Amino acid sequence: MTIAVFRHMIKFPFSATILREKDIQEGEMYISICPEADIICKGKNVEEAVANLKEEVEKFLGEELPGGFSKIVFY
Repeated sequence: MTIAVFRHMIKFPFSATILREKDIQEGEMYISICPEADIICKGKNVEEAVANLKEEVEKFLGEELPGGFSKIVFY
């Protein structure tokens, strides 16, 4: 008898909201928010902010988000 173990992928759609902020000391920075996981990150540009958020959401879930975020909204 063969038993196969499958690691199930999270199918829940995680979104990212990106806000551009101006900081007196750091200059312009971007805040990224994943409301479904209640996680907030920042970065020096949009790409860094999204990458940091994806990394933290994956830590929270304990697995990768292979498809990334289902939706990214800019404000």
